[in-house]
Amino acid sequence: MRTATLVDMPLVTDLVVKMFDQNPGVNWLIKPGASKTAGIRKLAEFAFIKCLNRNGVFVSSNEKGAAFCYRFNSGKFSFTELGYELRFALPFIGISRLPKILRRESYRKSFRPVSGDYFYFWFFAVLPDGKEAAFELKNAIFEEARLANLPIYLETAVERNQKVYERFGFQTYHIWEEPAENIKFWFMKWEPESLGSV
Repeated sequence: MRTATLVDMPLVTDLVVKMFDQNPGVNWLIKPGASKTAGIRKLAEFAFIKCLNRNGVFVSSNEKGAAFCYRFNSGKFSFTELGYELRFALPFIGISRLPKILRRESYRKSFRPVSGDYFYFWFFAVLPDGKEAAFELKNAIFEEARLANLPIYLETAVERNQKVYERFGFQTYHIWEEPAENIKFWFMKWEPESLGSV
């Protein structure tokens, strides 16, 4: 595994586009009528830049997997990051939907430590034949969290992924459902042993 650089952006965003095409949590962000594939790509590019700014993009040694996991209270303001965020938000979320999206994001953050002292696991994209990549990335990220003695938080809208994360040692601590949108999020947490976890 290696920490990504800007050169890895096409590889990593391609992985996210392939693996998140059917993800309801991601697809919900894209406004009706917009290209889903283009929207996921712009979201992946924004997430890549944001996480790169926080040393939180990782690529497996076989290049079949990538993970976006960063220390939440790290990084600093970046005009580049803001530009990528706007390139995603304006055409693919839309101005009228922004308040709803911002409320959702605020709700999700409210279940994490206010201090920001945790790792946030944003995206985990591994090709179907990249099982070794999944374990390599998972082990390296867990080791970072152990060294920092900090928990890892994530949310997933895919039940199959929730089961996988549970096998990795994450615990579900909250479930949020939005029946009108046909969407459900599992809020999950992993803690190093010294914090009293699994």
